[in-house]
Amino acid sequence: MRNIVIPGVCAALSLATVPAWAQIAVSSNDHKVTQENGVTKNVVNPPTDSVTIFDLGVLPVKVVGTIADVPGSVVGPPLSVAITPDESLALVASSSKLDPADPTKLVPDDRVTVIDLKDRKIIGTVRTGPGAAGISITKDGKRAYVSNRMAGSISILAIDGKQVSLLKTIPLATAEALVSHLALTPDGKMGVATRNGDGKVVLVKLGGDTLTEAGTLDVAPRPYAAAVTPDGKTAIVASLGDPKGNGMLTVIDLTSDPPGKIVGTADIGHESLEGMMMSSDGKWVAGVVHAGSTRPKDAPQYKPNGMVVLYKLDGTTLTKLSEAPIGAWSQGAAFSKDGKTVVVGNMIQKNMQVFKNDDGKLTDTGQTIPTGGGAAAVRASTGP
Repeated sequence: MRNIVIPGVCAALSLATVPAWAQIAVSSNDHKVTQENGVTKNVVNPPTDSVTIFDLGVLPVKVVGTIADVPGSVVGPPLSVAITPDESLALVASSSKLDPADPTKLVPDDRVTVIDLKDRKIIGTVRTGPGAAGISITKDGKRAYVSNRMAGSISILAIDGKQVSLLKTIPLATAEALVSHLALTPDGKMGVATRNGDGKVVLVKLGGDTLTEAGTLDVAPRPYAAAVTPDGKTAIVASLGDPKGNGMLTVIDLTSDPPGKIVGTADIGHESLEGMMMSSDGKWVAGVVHAGSTRPKDAPQYKPNGMVVLYKLDGTTLTKLSEAPIGAWSQGAAFSKDGKTVVVGNMIQKNMQVFKNDDGKLTDTGQTIPTGGGAAAVRASTGP
């Protein structure tokens, strides 16, 4: 029997049936935007955006459910969803929405939807700032940080059980800087914020529900995603790169004095490094690149598919081990807790693609998870 999705309700498998050792991941699916021959355009009369919930603790990956009416957006880094460590809540940010006055255009959105993962329902909406995008949740599950891309600010949310509220919004840069994501150290005392608009990374000290700038670094153009190792010593920043060049990974030493010394870079070998995720043990880094798949078909750089590229991280050294073809206009990635399963979200194919990581060798399992709309962002409860 086909599952029927009712707005705000999931008619698929009950999350309550998932074992306690489940490794929940959530994909935020953008139904309103597509791309044709390299041109991004809005869908006419699209269905509402949705999320897909799945368990990375088993292979094949198990789909747990789908919830409709959850605003999301492909605009911004594919980190606009985050899960509390106890897997009770998911937060999904929407950086853009259809312009009510002209549905052919997008306008900034400021909504963060709160989802009860156990009951599979929407339980609240928090408004942060224009262009609400990259989200990170502290390891104790008590605070969330939302990057407001169109405002140059960070919003701090308080999480108390199932209650999520806005504490304050703090300016970090100009709106033109496009503050996109704030990655957190495990102790929650420091953050690494990407400024996509001007190619900078800002190190901030966190505490007392404040942000204090601790230093600014110049990195490769258009930084988006960032992640910090479990020991809090090293940050990896992914930059889309110059539009005519390749994406870049930057390795930052957070133990230096002052904190934030660039100690290495890696050319990922393809253009447009859209998404990046680190495994929970800090051993693996997966980069998701468009690799020409978003170019017009008559462009010299055009390729029919993107690539997922896997690196091993040893201290501050990144070593590329393997890569594999994915869909087009692909976005984020997520690891299982043991790092042996990797999923990648494809916008054009409207699915999640499942890979095995055999000690650095990526193998396509052949499993795809339909997402209904474009898989715009993904996060696992076990990830940074």
